[in-house]
Amino acid sequence: MSLDQALTTVEHHLEKVSEALLCADSDALQASSQQLRDASVAFAQMLDALPVGTPLSAAMHQRMNAVSVTLAIQRDSIAKVNAVTDRQVSTLVPSSNASPTYGSSMGGRAQGQGAAARIYRTAG
Repeated sequence: MSLDQALTTVEHHLEKVSEALLCADSDALQASSQQLRDASVAFAQMLDALPVGTPLSAAMHQRMNAVSVTLAIQRDSIAKVNAVTDRQVSTLVPSSNASPTYGSSMGGRAQGQGAAARIYRTAG
């Protein structure tokens, strides 16, 4: 595979990630992200294998810059989606460290310190 073909593969997978983000398809996003990661690693390895000082064409530099910009945009988009999802989850599922409804603020004992109601305790 040539360097040009490897970059074309990266660009293709970038498009797939963008499509998955637009469709909000988490399974497709995960699969296409993994494919993008693999293609990016292969491309980076090909760049590393080039002899030092090998010139790259201006078109190749432009394409690599476009990939960089697109990756940054996708990273921001994923971070925003993640933040929205976290807010939605925290609305539906309260955090586990929240105090109980009738905790110490109501004169009850702290959780784990025999917080059972007095009427249920045996006399002793």
